[in-house]
Order: sequence, then structure tokens, then C-alpha cells
Amino acid sequence: MSVRVQRLRARRARRRVLRGLQVVGAVTVAALSVVVATVVVTLHLGIRPVLTGSMRPDYGPGAILVTRQVPTASLRPGIIVLLVPPGEHAAYAHRIVSISGTRWAPVVTTKGDANRSTDPWHAKITATHVNEVIGSFPGIGRIAVALRGTGQILLALVGGTLAAWAGARWFLGTPSRPPDGRSSTRRRLSAP
Repeated sequence: MSVRVQRLRARRARRRVLRGLQVVGAVTVAALSVVVATVVVTLHLGIRPVLTGSMRPDYGPGAILVTRQVPTASLRPGIIVLLVPPGEHAAYAHRIVSISGTRWAPVVTTKGDANRSTDPWHAKITATHVNEVIGSFPGIGRIAVALRGTGQILLALVGGTLAAWAGARWFLGTPSRPPDGRSSTRRRLSAP
């Protein structure tokens, strides 16, 4: 067996291994995406970026908060909830300091851990469920804030285009070359 044929076989083996790794990687990413989507939907999880430092040291600007829906009747002082206070347009994630009113329509007083005093509002909660903060990922929120609006559309377009291109390449495959390295078309044309 010539050295050239051995190199050709080794190159083909490397391509097969690389293609196998690509398929395994694509299947892993797809499976992980399905699992994450299923968990988020079934557990009613939400994701929200942190814009201010009012809850330091628990989490600061640039973190991503993970929330889950809990019944309003289960609220108690000490838990961190995500709510839109009266007169505000943005949601705040602050710790409940006190609860008054009825169990089904509580009025909560909140406070950011880094703030010196309680928030100036008393939020009456009329919804049946409230988002409770159950975790955070530091730093990832900066990406989410930067990608708002147009950035999200561009990311979806670029990601979709790349996925379509990769899928088309994988589906259509690349034509194999004969051992002599010439294209099969040229070989057919030069054959007697």
C-alpha cells in the first residue's frame, strides 16, 4: 500500500470522526435545548436581568434572576419577589419586609438589601400568583440587556441562518473524491 493511499485513508477516517463529533454535538445541543425548554415551561420559570445594585450582595447589576410562580397566599416576609410597584413601569426584585391585608390580597412592603430604608410604596397584590426569585447567574444579564429589541432580532436571524446553513450542509453532505484526488466529473469526461 502506498503512502499516498495511507494518507488518503487517514484523512477520510479523520473526516468521519469529525463528522461524528459534529452530529453528537448537534444532538446534544438540541437535547439540552428541549430539556431546558421543558423545565422552564413545566415549572413556570422566568428569567429577568438585574439592572440596579439595590439587592447587593445577593445579586448585582448584570445578573440574571430565575423566578418561579408561587401562590400569592404563600407570601411571607424574607422572600424576594418580582413585582411592578404602584406608579412604576418596571419590575423590581426586592425582599418582602412586611405583609398586611388579607391572605388573598396582601399589601406588601419591600426593601432592597443594599438600600437603607424600605421602599416608598405599599404594593397591593391582586394576582393569584407572584414571581419569587429562586436563583441568579452573575454577569449573564449584561448580554440579555445588550440584546434587547433589535439585538434579539439580529441574533435570531443570524442564529437561524447559521442553523439552516449547517443543516443543509449536513443533509446534502459533501461529495467524495476518488482516490486519485480528481473530481468525479473530470474523471468521467476524460475516460475513454
